[in-house]
Amino acid sequence: MLNLPFAPRRLLAALVSSLMLAGLVVAAPASEAQQRNLVVFGDSIIADTPTPEYLVNRLGMASSNSSLSSLGSSASSGSSFQGCPTSDNNYGIRAAHKLGVPAWDYSCAGTTSISPGPQFSTQVDKALAAGALTPATARVVVTTGFNDTYNNDSQGDQQIRARFVDAMRPQIQRIRNAAPNARVQIVGYATVTENDHACLVHLGANIRDRTYVPQVGRWERLSQDMQRDLAHATGTEFLDMKPSTRDRGMCAADHMRNWSGLIDFHAGPGNMPIHMTDRGHEHVASVIAGS
Repeated sequence: MLNLPFAPRRLLAALVSSLMLAGLVVAAPASEAQQRNLVVFGDSIIADTPTPEYLVNRLGMASSNSSLSSLGSSASSGSSFQGCPTSDNNYGIRAAHKLGVPAWDYSCAGTTSISPGPQFSTQVDKALAAGALTPATARVVVTTGFNDTYNNDSQGDQQIRARFVDAMRPQIQRIRNAAPNARVQIVGYATVTENDHACLVHLGANIRDRTYVPQVGRWERLSQDMQRDLAHATGTEFLDMKPSTRDRGMCAADHMRNWSGLIDFHAGPGNMPIHMTDRGHEHVASVIAGS
């Protein structure tokens, strides 16, 4: 055993203690490694809210003191956060599975940015508070805008587009600040109408109505422009879903339809009427994962 004078021994002890502390400090970040993930934001189109849970949630919001309200806040094990039930198989989550990363879903039916309703900014608040967005986040998927079209129908298209970008640009920046290495993708809506016509009732064997709804066609085009504007203004990606779904909207044949009608038991499984079917979610997920 070394017989060191007191001062050198004290110095050696201090040095060993410092090295051990440094080892703990170096080791600590490894134990708190950030997760490579995909984060989902948007409205009911991406949330794919199951209809019963959507209705219960809406009733709960209308009557916050009732037992329905309590049920609506927690009915779905797939809820991204309180009050916003989602499916566990929507295209954001499916895309994450295809990419081999976990999904953190903050989407919410009825989401808006420049209208009354669940605000997009709240989704970002929740994601930031939960630590979902980090430098390790691989991808962020955003689908929103349609609810801000018909809710501002008295305004001109250019005004709505400008207001939407002004409201959403700071939210995208918040996302990018927290997840600087992520690919942020504004995912457009799949095709809904066909030459300004919708097919709301499907009786099977490709028997259906064909209703002229030019206003819905306008909203569809406007939301596309709003999303494209946002991607351009923020330097993010716009993933255009129109080309690959041009013949798969609400008026498509039963075996091809990605967007269900109001009364439609022949487009295959899906959660909500006038929303995408499971087939549609699978298609969009594949496009995202392959982009």
